Amino acid sequence: MNKGDIFTVYLNGTMMTVCVLGFYNEEYSGEEMAIIAVVDQENMVHVPLEDLEALFPRRRFIN
Repeated sequence: MNKGDIFTVYLNGTMMTVCVLGFYNEEYSGEEMAIIAVVDQENMVHVPLEDLEALFPRRRFIN
């Protein structure tokens, strides 16, 4: 699993699209945790990268 990966899982018969946002180590146990987001298929938008870069200039945002 890598940051930005999108995959589909079935939970109780329901299909869910999940995106991995990041990772961190739990403070007390040291266990690696994943931060995920559930994405509604109806809200997914495919945008050309060039158009996206015009909205979010690289010099203003750090990932």
